[in-house]
Amino acid sequence: MHTSTRLVASDFCFAQRTHNGQRPLSFAEFCPDYHELDRVGVVSLCLEDGVLHTGRALLALTTAFYDSLRARGGDFFDYPQHFAFVGADEAGLRTRGGASLPDAPQQWDAWSWLDVWPAHKWVATSPSATSMLQRVFDYQINRLFWPHGLRPAAGEEPLPDYAQKMLRTRLKAVYCYRVAIPLEHDGLDVEVQLSPMAETLLQESVGRLPPSARPPVSEAPATTDRVRLLDSDQFLATIR
Repeated sequence: MHTSTRLVASDFCFAQRTHNGQRPLSFAEFCPDYHELDRVGVVSLCLEDGVLHTGRALLALTTAFYDSLRARGGDFFDYPQHFAFVGADEAGLRTRGGASLPDAPQQWDAWSWLDVWPAHKWVATSPSATSMLQRVFDYQINRLFWPHGLRPAAGEEPLPDYAQKMLRTRLKAVYCYRVAIPLEHDGLDVEVQLSPMAETLLQESVGRLPPSARPPVSEAPATTDRVRLLDSDQFLATIR
């Protein structure tokens, strides 16, 4: 709950990327129909992907959750319903560098630093599109971060029709990240930027990743999250 005392709504800036530059967005445009009980899922094929590429956007939703509690007045102790679905093989949690780490509590420190906590919200999952979608369905997620381009492989069994229909109803918004080709016709391309203080908190989280999962020192750190906002119909059409 440490982010509840360190972040406020003014720590976040949202902008739509267009062919002509950028247009400022409100939080309501970035996160339509937000409710404090939203169940947010981050699909992260490797342990670090979601932290590195959605951490800023996720903190924006976390701050909105705490803002809603603060608005009621009085003391509170609660965490948002945010879940990390992280790719794992038989050896353990996958990292982009090729290492597999044991699925142990300390490996999830970076996620807990983003207030994805308690531990039942850390879910090791086979790194296939269908397995991840099954988790999204099982955990009744209605706001989803999804790696751009992740689709069922040839021969991979799709979710049953009833599950896809229920996902179409449940999902309020999908944020595709690691988008390779910007400015497609479908969706809204958005950049999320933090204040210097909020960026410091995010980098504290990155610093809690296991050494094999941290970005190389020579790699210039990102300063924004770039996501494509889709509705449920647009998203489900991309993963067929």
